[in-house]
Amino acid sequence: MSDWTSLRAIARAAVELTSRHERDAVLDTILAELERLLPYDMASVLVLEGDELRVVAGRGFRRDVNLSALRFARGSNPRLDRALAARGTVRFTEPTEPDPFDAVAPQPLEHLHSCMAAPMRMDGELLGLITADAHAAGRFAPEHEELMELFAALAAVAMRNADLVAELSEARTRLSGQVASLAEEIREQAGGKELVGGSSVMRALREDISLVGETDTTVLILGETGTGKEMVARAIHAASRRRDRPLIRFDCAGVAPTLIESELYGHVKGAFTGAISARPGKFEIADGGTLFLDEIGELPLSLQPRLLRALQEHEVERVGEHRVRHFDVRVIAATNRDLEAEAGAGRFRLDLLHRIAVYPIRVPSLAERLEDVPLLIEHFAHKLAARLQIRGLHIDPGFASELQGYEWPGNVRALENTVEQALVRVRPSAQGQRVVLDASVARKLRLGPPKRRGSEHPTRAFGGTLREATSAFQAALVADALAASGGNVAKAARLLGEDRANLHRRLRRSKPAAH
Repeated sequence: MSDWTSLRAIARAAVELTSRHERDAVLDTILAELERLLPYDMASVLVLEGDELRVVAGRGFRRDVNLSALRFARGSNPRLDRALAARGTVRFTEPTEPDPFDAVAPQPLEHLHSCMAAPMRMDGELLGLITADAHAAGRFAPEHEELMELFAALAAVAMRNADLVAELSEARTRLSGQVASLAEEIREQAGGKELVGGSSVMRALREDISLVGETDTTVLILGETGTGKEMVARAIHAASRRRDRPLIRFDCAGVAPTLIESELYGHVKGAFTGAISARPGKFEIADGGTLFLDEIGELPLSLQPRLLRALQEHEVERVGEHRVRHFDVRVIAATNRDLEAEAGAGRFRLDLLHRIAVYPIRVPSLAERLEDVPLLIEHFAHKLAARLQIRGLHIDPGFASELQGYEWPGNVRALENTVEQALVRVRPSAQGQRVVLDASVARKLRLGPPKRRGSEHPTRAFGGTLREATSAFQAALVADALAASGGNVAKAARLLGEDRANLHRRLRRSKPAAH
């Protein structure tokens, strides 16, 4: 073969390096150009991952062979070990020595007769091997060794360039996710979402946040729906050394179970239908910051082992990929469920519970801190008045006094909705004049029944079956939530932690049949 032919093949391989960035495609092209210069029947590129070599590109293999499944541990094959330890190309001349590709050759040979391998290095780092095999003995000559070394160098450059491009793409995607998270955080702060209240239980909550915030300890936030668990998570993050890094939120209940792993751990291109490009998961995006796993009690049992492993090992593998990616993330989880009871019922892994509940924090319900209602009303009213373009707002003590007389099953969220309802009612009469929220306005609001004074859990007259009593209690809760949300079924469903469609069905069943 002429020097001109060799030069053209090398030039084509070099051009490929500058025009394409998909690692496997570039490596396959390099093997194709090598085939113009070397009389091989099989060739491969193997990447060194820890103590294992993995085939990432290959030509001439048997058609039924899954290349990505071909892996060789160090020490398992003498030819591979000798090639990894060599400075340049190794040409194997012993025909009885076992070859790593004997079993995947298209022809049933006991041993491949002619073999060469060259290590791929970049900046002194060993990246893997490039190999060439032939079925006939004596196929490769000494002059072929230099070509193998040259193409091994080209393959090493291709791999490093592709990895750098992939890292830049991942960094851009990760930064985009972080920018979105920071923008959401700015919107939250602009909306005034903060912990409001001077009650003893709120002082204790702030003390917990201060204590655990300075550490990287994993926190489990417990509390009823609407108590402000996400605000507590944000406060913990703001008190931590990671405050200048992103807080990434993932709603375990808001994503279809089939997509949860892709969202959390990321995926590679082609991993499933619709995966048109590689994408990092929440753990990667949150690297250096905090990952908030909201509604973790809703995570399907079948997906919990992988989450446990990620939390234990601080590493993930994207869906469809075998590469391990490490992360530095502080995890905060939240739930309105009793996870100990869920674990006892077999719906939540006890080992996962122990992993996330290193420092549990309970957020008090509004019924436990009714003394904070006036402060909360003032906070919500002034925030909402600006949005509704109401000026000159005055809040009479009688307004707060009336609202303190209710249990608030929907907690702080329901109180905020109620204050907004009150402002909407008085807005038409404002017209630039002073607006007053007083007891008369409060009495016109659609609220549930007042709380029973003197008892957090009032006794009920015994009568009927347990099923009847349970149904009656559920109906009362639904009625309270509907009243607190102004009859809005979607809002009532959120207050109850219920799916909107399920609540609609429950309401339809509760209507008396027409006669």
